Amino acid sequence: MADSTQAATSLLTEHFQYTPLSLIDDIINSINALIYRAVTAVETGLFSQPPAALGFAADKSSSDLSIRDADGDGNVEYPEARQEIENGVHQLETLLEATVDKDFDKFEIFALRSILSVPEDLRGWIRLGHYE
Repeated sequence: MADSTQAATSLLTEHFQYTPLSLIDDIINSINALIYRAVTAVETGLFSQPPAALGFAADKSSSDLSIRDADGDGNVEYPEARQEIENGVHQLETLLEATVDKDFDKFEIFALRSILSVPEDLRGWIRLGHYE
């Protein structure tokens, strides 16, 4: 069984000029790159918004009578907003990575078994063009 699988892999590798597993790895790496770009865009978008627009409003309770720090433009700074955005973006990235890993493991198994395979009864009949 291992010899027939190895023969099919060799045949596909010679035909495509790369191993079937390399193709699947490249697909997964492309998806991971898209995830990182999307997460970076989300993070940039959240940091570009004023904290008040994200729900970080100044506490008007009587227990908090301190004056908040301001940045160079006079905007009130919310250090907890930065920390919460970083934590949330990290959680989003972790969730996306775990989901992609799980689902693309299934894709890898399916592709290697169903798409990038040569039926056993055809292996002896296939002749590549450069052998003719």
